[in-house]
Amino acid sequence: MIVVFGLEFIIRIWSAGCCCRYRGWQGRLRFARKPFCVIDIIVLIASIAVVSAKTQGNIFATSALRSLRFLQILRMVRMDRRGGTWKLLGSVVYAHSKELITAWYIGFLVLIFSSFLVYLVEKDANAQFSTYADALWWGTITLTTIGYGDKTPLTWLGRLLSAGFALLGISFFALPAGILGSGFALKVQEQHRQKHFEKRRNPAASLIQCVWRSYAADEKSVSIATWKPHLKALHTCSPTK
Repeated sequence: MIVVFGLEFIIRIWSAGCCCRYRGWQGRLRFARKPFCVIDIIVLIASIAVVSAKTQGNIFATSALRSLRFLQILRMVRMDRRGGTWKLLGSVVYAHSKELITAWYIGFLVLIFSSFLVYLVEKDANAQFSTYADALWWGTITLTTIGYGDKTPLTWLGRLLSAGFALLGISFFALPAGILGSGFALKVQEQHRQKHFEKRRNPAASLIQCVWRSYAADEKSVSIATWKPHLKALHTCSPTK
């Protein structure tokens, strides 16, 4: 498999010269620096290192390099060769960056204050909240709706604060999912509209050209939107015989 993938990578680098941007050795080197090519290089080097260490009988090196096999999972990233998925995700995040930053910022503030207040209330009566880090862990698990249940407030005031901040924090922590979902829907709808427009653009241009030619060929037309003025200019500029 290493030989097959290596040959495929070499052929891809060699055939990249068909594109004018990647002609010559400098262009091919520029092509090899693309993210997907870098991933292929890392996977090939890791695979060759594992196989070579295994054939040499070095057990320690083999066990150490065997952990590099997880790099082969990176080949799944190349399933989208053109990167359309990542471009779509990046465009959605960039278009709604202000809304996402606002939601995350308010959610972070709710997390900090709720963890601190619960820590002040529970630190003397509950050994589970002996440090602020314990309270911060509880706040993260609670506001993200994971709820492991390893740390729970025992006092009534702590439970009341937990309920209030949970309802407030969950509403802000759930906002990014809705923002990204609506952004994806709008972006996909825009892409479909653009594809529909591109399908109609060439026929519409051909129709406009045909109508203009038909109108310009009309001898009774007095409009300047014909080729008659151009023909007159040609006649005046042509030498008399």
